[in-house]
Amino acid sequence: MSNERAIPTIQYGAFSQRVHEQAAATRSVIKAQLELTYRCNLHCRHCYTDPYNSKDFFPRELALEEIHRLLNDMQQLGIVWLNLTGGDIFMHPHFFEIYEAAIQKGFLLQLYTNGTLFTKATIERLQQMPPFTIDISCHSVTEAPFDWFTQVPGSFRSFVRGMEMLRDSSLPFTLKTKAMNWNRDEMPAIKQFVESFGQEFGLTTSLSPRLNGDLSSLNYRIAPEDIQALQGDQPATEVQEERCNSLSHLLTPNTDKLYRCGCGTDTIHINAWGELGTCTLQYERRVSLRTHQLAEAIEMLFREIRGMQYQGESPCRTCEIHTFCDKKPSDARWESGSAEAPIPYDCDIAHVRAQSALRHTVIHPLR
Repeated sequence: MSNERAIPTIQYGAFSQRVHEQAAATRSVIKAQLELTYRCNLHCRHCYTDPYNSKDFFPRELALEEIHRLLNDMQQLGIVWLNLTGGDIFMHPHFFEIYEAAIQKGFLLQLYTNGTLFTKATIERLQQMPPFTIDISCHSVTEAPFDWFTQVPGSFRSFVRGMEMLRDSSLPFTLKTKAMNWNRDEMPAIKQFVESFGQEFGLTTSLSPRLNGDLSSLNYRIAPEDIQALQGDQPATEVQEERCNSLSHLLTPNTDKLYRCGCGTDTIHINAWGELGTCTLQYERRVSLRTHQLAEAIEMLFREIRGMQYQGESPCRTCEIHTFCDKKPSDARWESGSAEAPIPYDCDIAHVRAQSALRHTVIHPLR
């Protein structure tokens, strides 16, 4: 008679909920995003990291041994979900050494890539040790606009070829779309393309200044009225429905905190230069992991972020529709001159969303 015992299993949703509840109770970090490199074979017009996609900046990136040290530190902290991103991850000269080390440490790996660099060898190596998921950017499905946006001729054909290989590989993947003013009319075609791969179509609209403060990426923002029209075409999720039903009236903020989102709770971001932040686009405070241990840096940074408050009389401080707003203080610093200042575009978006969700007239926060 065998003494072997079956390992108990749990549904992923229940597992995720349990881990998040435990993290909230213990104030633990369970998610991390690691930018491996700013190198990329494309130069997408909206990309916030593209200013550093140049050989002049590559020597500043983390060395391989530094990345291995960070993986060890993240494992010891109990991080569960690890997102590897860039640039494009496959442009890192040691990607698979890093990837396989991360897999062996037990992280649930999420990979971000533009989808143009898949080869047969790449697919086969991923199949040997599959990631949790692969996220592919899909902002156009027409050759001319696709190549115009990436600024690389032939990139669309590489994308389609890569997607076909990925589809046939049985590797888990999702497609994500950023709706902008130049691809607004292409959304139905993109939706059809995404669904042809058996994926659910969804879109986001937020754009941010580039990491060096260049605002040219914002030229591609979609108009607020177009956002409402696009989202009106999408089926409401259970989360959205619950959120809308619970917001039966406007709420004045009950805190002066500058960051009213999840910054400084259970997630960290490490950029390609080894600087720790609380999320991808939080640059008001960063701590170098070349001079500080990860656990020490997290404690320092989270304490600072949680303690940052509005000091002046910004409209954001008392905005009654702040729960609908996408404002990021780092974006406000670049776009409006101060982390506390409102971003007029985000105010417009929040106003449209609030009126749609609450189903009555709402006063614009800047009027």
